[in-house]
Amino acid sequence: MNRRDLLILGTSGGVFGAASARSNKSESIEGRLDLRKFGAVGDGLHDDTNALQRAIDYACTNKMRLAIPGTFQSYLISNSLSIPPGTHDWAITGEAGRVTITQSADNKPIFLFSSQGHDYREMTNRAFSLKNMRAAWTRNQGITNKESNMFLFDDGGYADFQIENCENHNGCRLVSTREVQAPGRQLNVWGCIMSHLFSGYEASGAAVRLRTNPVEGMPNILISHLYALRHRAEEELIHLAGCSSVNIDNVEINFGRGPQLVCWGGTTEVNVRAWRMEECTIADTARNVIFDLSGNGPIQQGTYRFQGVEMRFVTIDSTQPHSVFHASAGAQVIIDGYQEVATRHKSGALTIATTQDARILFRGVADIVSPHILLVDNPRLADVTFAATEVLRFYKNDLAPRMDRMANDAPSAVKGQAVAAAGWIWAIELSLDADVTAGEIELVLCKNGLPVDPGALKLAITRGASGVKTAAFIKNISHPDYYVIPGDRVHFEISTDQSFSGPKNALFNLVVANI
Repeated sequence: MNRRDLLILGTSGGVFGAASARSNKSESIEGRLDLRKFGAVGDGLHDDTNALQRAIDYACTNKMRLAIPGTFQSYLISNSLSIPPGTHDWAITGEAGRVTITQSADNKPIFLFSSQGHDYREMTNRAFSLKNMRAAWTRNQGITNKESNMFLFDDGGYADFQIENCENHNGCRLVSTREVQAPGRQLNVWGCIMSHLFSGYEASGAAVRLRTNPVEGMPNILISHLYALRHRAEEELIHLAGCSSVNIDNVEINFGRGPQLVCWGGTTEVNVRAWRMEECTIADTARNVIFDLSGNGPIQQGTYRFQGVEMRFVTIDSTQPHSVFHASAGAQVIIDGYQEVATRHKSGALTIATTQDARILFRGVADIVSPHILLVDNPRLADVTFAATEVLRFYKNDLAPRMDRMANDAPSAVKGQAVAAAGWIWAIELSLDADVTAGEIELVLCKNGLPVDPGALKLAITRGASGVKTAAFIKNISHPDYYVIPGDRVHFEISTDQSFSGPKNALFNLVVANI
């Protein structure tokens, strides 16, 4: 194609001078290159692969903006569109809303980023943008077609770029790194923005899945304004491995189930703000956590901050324990603002935070409507702190048959029996070291030597209990006995009605919340 046949317009709409057009110097990214000048039709029938590829090659190597005109149909392609490696200062932009590109080949991406086997150490792809596009496939792509991505990064380095206002209609993933990279081929993605993304009804996989092989590091990533309909999704919404300094801002999920955010394999320093799930369910799944901050990667030493998390579960129906947050050893989790509403409960319970020797800080907990929501499950309660809430821990060692109102043993180091802040007695959680196989254990809470609300506040663990944890959520703000002030002392008294076998020791967590 002769260069003078190309339509090159300035941002103000004027035509560049003839001398500029003939210059060997690369055009600015502000220049506009019209896709139709390369022969693209956009009728949904004609194969536009070659036209699109020629236009992309020209725009990327000449630092230009490729404009894809809007069409009621789509630009049909039959192969991946490769981004030339080692290019920068270019853009691909759909016009008149999201312009659809339809892939007719199964298990193939729309846009492929790859060094094509070459070593481009000094030629990192950078300073580019892709905007206003919609990815579709002629056949719905199931979770096994993991390469059916809108944007697939294979190997090479990619920095300082933006993906904006893009939609995955019926592919597997929207933005992803290749599941397995070739040995010795490094991949690094950093300093990028992914904003205003839509993961559609038919999408089977993640909206964003970033992981390196080997883990090399993907720092300073912003994921903003992500909306997803998760009817058929079989993967988490966002999966991060080998990432650091990641900010996730304004996420809404409808009809979600199973895990939604996974941070593992060297991922540290993740900040999440305004995450909302609606019309979601808790059911028996292979993975039983919504925010998985542990995975099976190396031990995490980073911090994960969540500000403004709202969960609206249609149904909790599970025989397996589930958690909203789960963190592994060495991690610190900060939860600032959490609200949960379960409209229907069938079976099972949900724990807000389950940790394994990780540190967790609650800065604010809003209403938790369902009585089957546990606040925290952590074998090291000393690692749990509250900005406006406080947990007291109590032990009873050597449970014996026919105990009658026996007080707990010496309190733990977590402020013991002395309450250091004013608030309401909110919840009791009991953990046993074995199941109760006969008899019954009854627990009574006392304040300053007297039972709290006599006859009403009792926690019974009966014969045949199928587990070692049980909890009662009280939140009774109409009875003065439930309110404590600094200096009050609280303790448990335990009774056993007959000989029993199973547990020997008991651990009690008492939550006092200033809400």
